[in-house]
Amino acid sequence: MKTRVSWMLIPAMAISLGACKKKEEVKAPDAPAAVVEAPSNGVTAPVVEAISPKIRPEERAAKLGFAKHLPQDTEAVISFYNGTKIANRFKGTKLWKLVQEQMGGGAGIGPDEPLLDDAEPGQDAANPDDSPLGKPKVADEAMGPAALFGSEFTIALGKSTGEQAGNLLTLNRRSTYFQMRAIARAFAMVMKSGKTAALQESISTGYGAALLQEILKDPQSGIALLEKAKLPPIYLAFRTKEADRAAAAQQVAALIANANMLEEVAAGMVEPVTIEHAGQKLEGVKILGSKVAATMAEERESMDRELDAATVDQLLAVVAKKDLVIVSGTVGDYVVLYVGGAVDDFKLASDVSHSIVSSEALAFSDGYASKELAALVYGQKEPLDTLAKSAGGLADLTNGLRDGLAGSEGLGDTRDLEVLLQIVAEREAVLRKLTSSDSVCSVAFLEQGLKIESCGGSDAGMVDWKTPNKLNQLGNSDDVFLFMDVTKDAAFDEKARAYYEALIEAVYAMTMKVADVPTENAEMIQFKEMAKMIDGKFRPDMVALWDAFGDDFGGSLGQESALVVDFNGGAPAIPGISQAVLDKAKVPRISIIAPVTDRAKLAGSWTKMNTTLTGTLAKISELTGQEIPMQKPMSSERSGNTTWFFPMPFLTDDFVPSVTVGDKWFAASTSKNQALDLIAKADSPGETRTGFWLSLNFKTLEKYSNETLKVVEDNAEAMTGAPLPALQKEMIQQTISVLSDLDKLTIHSRREGAVLRSSVHFKTR
Repeated sequence: MKTRVSWMLIPAMAISLGACKKKEEVKAPDAPAAVVEAPSNGVTAPVVEAISPKIRPEERAAKLGFAKHLPQDTEAVISFYNGTKIANRFKGTKLWKLVQEQMGGGAGIGPDEPLLDDAEPGQDAANPDDSPLGKPKVADEAMGPAALFGSEFTIALGKSTGEQAGNLLTLNRRSTYFQMRAIARAFAMVMKSGKTAALQESISTGYGAALLQEILKDPQSGIALLEKAKLPPIYLAFRTKEADRAAAAQQVAALIANANMLEEVAAGMVEPVTIEHAGQKLEGVKILGSKVAATMAEERESMDRELDAATVDQLLAVVAKKDLVIVSGTVGDYVVLYVGGAVDDFKLASDVSHSIVSSEALAFSDGYASKELAALVYGQKEPLDTLAKSAGGLADLTNGLRDGLAGSEGLGDTRDLEVLLQIVAEREAVLRKLTSSDSVCSVAFLEQGLKIESCGGSDAGMVDWKTPNKLNQLGNSDDVFLFMDVTKDAAFDEKARAYYEALIEAVYAMTMKVADVPTENAEMIQFKEMAKMIDGKFRPDMVALWDAFGDDFGGSLGQESALVVDFNGGAPAIPGISQAVLDKAKVPRISIIAPVTDRAKLAGSWTKMNTTLTGTLAKISELTGQEIPMQKPMSSERSGNTTWFFPMPFLTDDFVPSVTVGDKWFAASTSKNQALDLIAKADSPGETRTGFWLSLNFKTLEKYSNETLKVVEDNAEAMTGAPLPALQKEMIQQTISVLSDLDKLTIHSRREGAVLRSSVHFKTR
């Protein structure tokens, strides 16, 4: 039976695979960008100046497509380009052929036959040769839904998007608070009665009308927030050829026609509407909030049973003010669908000089004007700040539990627990203050696969962007499959540890509070006994281990750490596996390496952990009646580095979970040999690099996969008693062949000046 290929692989690989086997004429600039701190037209976030000389707004407009129609106060733009070209190229990849084979598709449209018309962004339909990407192929195919996405598809969010998204997040945050408060109150009531079987019913009751009424009356999330809530301007634009534009416009308009079904609910709820702006005319419908409110009022009697009359009056009054506008039409080369809360919110730039492309907002894209674009993403700083401020965290949960427990009688005195929950919220707030954001702009383009260059965005404060990484050279070998290197920010680490400690302590205290509640429920009695046994016997051990690992071990290592994975490990001597296989088979080796800042403290952390674990095992032995001695580690030394490991059967130097420690470096690894090799290379000079780095080498994975298949094929009869079936071999080879289209994935995030930068390259062959 054929194994189906996971569909999850396809979206992630399609774009970059779509560019494989295609030579690009222009290489991406590698020089760092300069920082512009004072952009024009009110954009306050730092942006990155184009690496190449800036281009004129008209040139930028030709390249970026529908953005030339958007006003300068547009808060977010997401554009996808060259959809047809990417799809056509993807059809020539081995992944597509494998998918076809697994689905039984067999023959189909060949890789050289376009799926749709291969129009390009920024290309004038009347002058196709004006496109910087050259003249495209043309396919005489009927207009279909997929054709709308073949050239360019843009989603734009107008002014007030950040504010309204913040309102939604506030509503979600406050809903979480009230839900947790209701759960805590219900739990306390059930514990007081001792009828734990009624817990589910009690909690469900707390989620009903009473909870809704509390939310509606809440100053932060209630009627006042609904008054401010409004659907922001949303634009969906599809670039079309002139010959197909009328058919495409009809398809989009047909979607709006479905809104007329609301007339069956209430006559007059939908009325036709026409919007004219900047010389453009769009037609559609307006769904009237007043009619929606009138329809709701017909169920006033049932609403009054759930909510008080005054709240119902307020709710209906708010709904009556909320309209929904849906219109469509053509704007230049585009078929546009607009959805918003008001006709007046629809705005287009009167000309290029008044559009977002004439501002500094999209200047970052200038350095890639000659590239074959796949996508553009832009978001203003102010909405990002609003989202960060409005987004909730565990504090909403813990504050709800805290206030729900306050004054309750079912759990006894809960003041200590309430204090712990408050500490969790306070420490989370301290941690969140380390987060910062700038306007974000990303450009994805096809060049040796897919490249994504970004600036700005959100920074949680986890990474030390200034200190150079010293372990870059460990990932340079072609034998390395995965390499990740990052230097963590010390201040973030300290605050994060304090936050996690408070959270663990609060959860533990809550568990023990429940364990103190009298009950006759058999399951609860069993839980209480287990919880009290753990608290009495093992709590000191858990605290000691946490301190030894967090304070001593964590405090003895530097902030930088690197993860290295290769496939050079020798196979362990597992009984039942032939010697021929063991001699040739390779297994993955995984190591984490970090600098040692205090070797004495590092040694002390192990002493504390060993002492604690020995005592813990003695307690477990006492409980089980079976002696469980603490294993004594073995060690070996080389060049001043000591490797510690526990003796286990079948292990070798290349396959042994171990830690290797020296005066300068610490490595935790599945292979003693790899750990020692990495430590030996750690002091050698390498590329100067800061921030976060990740690389995946698909050539290495392909080589390893083929070598492993060869070992299995050569020794199949010895291992299974029969040769490797031809069909199974063919399926494995087809799957491995997908890797021959891929080269390497690299991700590098860093700061250049004050600007956060990120470069992603999904390189194909």
